[in-house]
Amino acid sequence: MSTVCVDSAKLIADAARVQCDSKGGHDTWKKVYKYKGYTVSWMQSPENLEALQTFEVKDDDIFCVTYPKAGTHWIWEIISLLLAEGDVTKLDRSVMNTMLDLTLAPSPELAQYATPGYKTIETFPSPRVIPTHVMEPCFPPQWKTKKPKVIYFARNPKDLLVSFFHFAKDSVDPEFSTWEGFMKLFLSEEVPNGSWFDHVLRYWKHKDEPNFLFLKYEDCHKDLKSSVAKVAKFLEKDLSDDVIERITELCTMKGMKQTYDQIEDKYQDAGKMFTHLFGQLPFLRKGVVGDWKNYFTPEQNELFDKYYEDKMAGSGLTFDFEL
Repeated sequence: MSTVCVDSAKLIADAARVQCDSKGGHDTWKKVYKYKGYTVSWMQSPENLEALQTFEVKDDDIFCVTYPKAGTHWIWEIISLLLAEGDVTKLDRSVMNTMLDLTLAPSPELAQYATPGYKTIETFPSPRVIPTHVMEPCFPPQWKTKKPKVIYFARNPKDLLVSFFHFAKDSVDPEFSTWEGFMKLFLSEEVPNGSWFDHVLRYWKHKDEPNFLFLKYEDCHKDLKSSVAKVAKFLEKDLSDDVIERITELCTMKGMKQTYDQIEDKYQDAGKMFTHLFGQLPFLRKGVVGDWKNYFTPEQNELFDKYYEDKMAGSGLTFDFEL
């Protein structure tokens, strides 16, 4: 069984490199479906989302929920290091790109060789840290009857859009591969994974539930140590100030990039499979607040602000767009 898994992973990785070299990207967002009114990519397939409806949730599960490019690997690192009490050597890097709702393969044709994320997570030892981009109506229903911890990590949509554009522009149809075209896609109802506004507002409604923590990307930038301590308290991890300080240092953008460099130095090409999607698209880029100002024209910013104000009206949810 292990040989089959290794061979499949190598096949997918090799195919990913060929695709990237020949076409400048992947087919990740070029084939989409409709599921319960949402547009989903073939990686987040209707079959995967349907399977989540019977996914067995455990009381000690920890879900970290994000919209794509909202800081998934940042919050994963914080949670994982808290559970490891700051010992970075205890982290299993092989699971860094496992997502509950995704089947990670560079093309639909290769998906048959990849194991869906939810099946891989079923084998994780407890407590399981479970990253997911899944929309709230498609979340495993057992989270309402069991007592898992759910952390939603939210990022302001302007910076998220910039990061998403850099990550996905070579993987979408040509009409959406420009900055202007990708912004139109992002503000439409056809964006894969559903509208950011729908995603964030549906989870925001759970903010007062005792097993739910709504955390903002920008707050981590303003005071990372306090944010780490907040997550530790939520996870009921009573750690010393020295351990919290160490985790904080490791989870700065500088610290995480150093860690990722060390992973790549240690494992070479295999290391990039942990720190990049298919070994090609880096999970970390700038990791800053306010980079959107380098991309939005005044007209685009005005249009976006009007759309944002209309969608967010009455929600009580606000974001910092610069620090």
